[in-house]
Order: sequence, then structure tokens, then C-alpha cells
Amino acid sequence: MLDLHDREWKEFYLRDIFPDILRGKRLKTADHIQGSVPYVSSSAINNGVDAFIGNNGKVRKFEECLTLANSGSVGKTFYHSYEFIASDHVTSLKSDKLNKYSYLFIATIVQRLEGKYSFNREINDVRINKEKIVLPVDESSNPDYAFMEQYIKEREQQIIQKYRNLPFIGVVEPEAAEDAEEGAEQVSGEEKGDNVE
Repeated sequence: MLDLHDREWKEFYLRDIFPDILRGKRLKTADHIQGSVPYVSSSAINNGVDAFIGNNGKVRKFEECLTLANSGSVGKTFYHSYEFIASDHVTSLKSDKLNKYSYLFIATIVQRLEGKYSFNREINDVRINKEKIVLPVDESSNPDYAFMEQYIKEREQQIIQKYRNLPFIGVVEPEAAEDAEEGAEQVSGEEKGDNVE
């Protein structure tokens, strides 16, 4: 079992971890065209997905990245494996060195920025470029993406196993239900002293 405490940790600028940092584009609600592409804004729920739209012009589309809320729910950070359109209230953080698991690991660390910012003190482009996060490092003092990936995979398996071990309450097939009723009637008859044969 991997442990966060048996690693060295080091500070990194966000810009050094994410070479592609880009804010979404402003799109007024009145200009939304109904569609099927997730529209990510600064909502703290539903992975930041605020609507589903079909706009193609004057929007910024992203996928396989994190979003960091600049305003509203400032600091909320979510991973998106799917294509989405970003509002100007979120910034996309992308790196080709990351995968789903390392993104999820880093998202929890980036989200700690929400304690530093507020509705009145938003995260702007200048502030993002000055922000640092602390990450586990390898022997060369580089971010240990392999460790991050394995750590999240282990936690994922723990959760899956936890739910697999819960008693299953599900749909009973009609034949099984009839067998159970017959068995219950026999037991009930035996308890009353009836001779069931």
C-alpha cells in the first residue's frame, strides 16, 4: 500500500506542471444554443457542468484536462476526460505527461487554492502563473507521476472492493421469488405444527 508520507515533496509552479494554461471564453447565457456538449463554468457541483450546448463559433473547447474555477466557486478543480466548452470563469490546466489518475491526484492538491481565494479575490491569469503546488517527487526531484497514478489506482480499488463486499439488494428473478415463497410457506407450516409434505 502506497503512503503519502514515505515520499519527498517539492514545490512547483502550476505553469511548470501544466504547459497549457488557458482560460475559457465568455458566452452569455442568452447566446447558448441547445446541444449535447458540456458547458463548464464555475459551479461547485456536477464537475462544473452548468449546461449542455451546441455552440461552435467563438468558444473554446477542451478535453483531457483539469478546470480551475477563477470566480464563483473559486478554486474548485475538476478532471474532464471528455470534450467540453469552457466559460471564462474557468481555466484549463493541461499536460501531455498526465493521465486520468495523475490528473485526479493533482486536482485534489490544486483545489487547496480555494482557501486562498474568494468571490472578492478571484484567480486571474497573473495569479495562476505565480501559484505553486506541492507534489511528490522521484529520485531526480521531478514530479513522480507514476507514484501519483498508482496511489489513485490503489484508492480506486479500495473503494470498488468496499462496495463489492456490501450485501447485494437487487431484483429477484420471478422463479426465485416463487421458490422463496414456497420455502417460507413450508417453514411457516412447520412452525405451526402442520404436516407439510
